[in-house]
Amino acid sequence: MYFVYMGEVMKMLYQYPFDYRRGISMDPAMCCVNLYGHDYRLTQQEYLLFDELLKSALTSCSRGQPVRAMSRGELLRTAWGSASDYETRTVDVHVQRLRAKLDAYPHDTFTIATVWGAGYKFERNLP
Repeated sequence: MYFVYMGEVMKMLYQYPFDYRRGISMDPAMCCVNLYGHDYRLTQQEYLLFDELLKSALTSCSRGQPVRAMSRGELLRTAWGSASDYETRTVDVHVQRLRAKLDAYPHDTFTIATVWGAGYKFERNLP
């Protein structure tokens, strides 16, 4: 299990889609994510998808840039390992399932946003 504590990281990030004060814990062996005190059991592909979107958000923010969308092709290459063996709709279905699981517990801090013509990204929910 590894933990991401965002308090220190926020010194260099100006925009991060999570409540960094509480931290995010991820267990790759069990494909489990803990956000805001709620455990989410994910399938392996949902976990890999979540991890890739999280890494993309952290990378963009650490560079002082807005969170960029990852295309379906990028997600297929990074989370699935090969873009040629799968249909791009595979990503859409897994994003839909991941959203359903993450929305099981109410939170108003982030969502997986669809960026038309570009792909998916983590985005802050504005009140």
